[in-house]
Amino acid sequence: MSDVVRVIRQSQGSEDSISLQQQRESTRELSEELGAESLDTIDLGNTSGFSLFYKDPDDEGRLDANSEMKQLIAGLRAGRWDCLIAHDDTRLARDEYFSVIKHAALEGGCEFRFVSDVPDDRLTFRIQRIVESEAKAKEIEKSKAAVEHRREQGFYHGAPPFGLEFDENGEFLVKDMGEWPIVKRVFTLREEGQSYRDISKTIGVISKSAVGNILTDNRELYLARMPADHPAVSAD
Repeated sequence: MSDVVRVIRQSQGSEDSISLQQQRESTRELSEELGAESLDTIDLGNTSGFSLFYKDPDDEGRLDANSEMKQLIAGLRAGRWDCLIAHDDTRLARDEYFSVIKHAALEGGCEFRFVSDVPDDRLTFRIQRIVESEAKAKEIEKSKAAVEHRREQGFYHGAPPFGLEFDENGEFLVKDMGEWPIVKRVFTLREEGQSYRDISKTIGVISKSAVGNILTDNRELYLARMPADHPAVSAD
């Protein structure tokens, strides 16, 4: 066994999550057990396991739309590696796209090896993957529906911007009294004619880009909570 490529992926979580760390460690150990002379890594981090088979063509978050996955497929077809390793087959794909990866590997004479056991029986394998794919797809649909419901109810979705935090029910945004004075100061300095860069230097604790986020991207969120007599409110 000479040239090996490993694929690391999870659907959600932080980039430094235990799952990703374990995958990186276990796949490296497996490559050493296989006697790999070279090891390439396709580290997708937080990436969907679903492709065009399940997702909308316009969804840029598809697995098959990922540039690194495209490079992997091309490399497999070209016979670049002798073996592809991953923690299990679901790290490669959670829908029929797995068959595309497998076909590319067959074309290039690359075999699969997994850290975790995968059913050898083809029927068992297919049933298991179909059940997992359907369950995951339903989970995604429920999550989307929950997000849409929150938006319809007027709840804020996403991480609170600087200077704001969720209320005790986690539904609406309220002022973060520790950071709100900085937000007010940013608007005041802007009304006085200072540039984003000058505001950042004057305040000293936020970057130029953060100033831009306050004054442009989230401007309406802040102005709606600003005192009526603030110059920025009357200027709008």
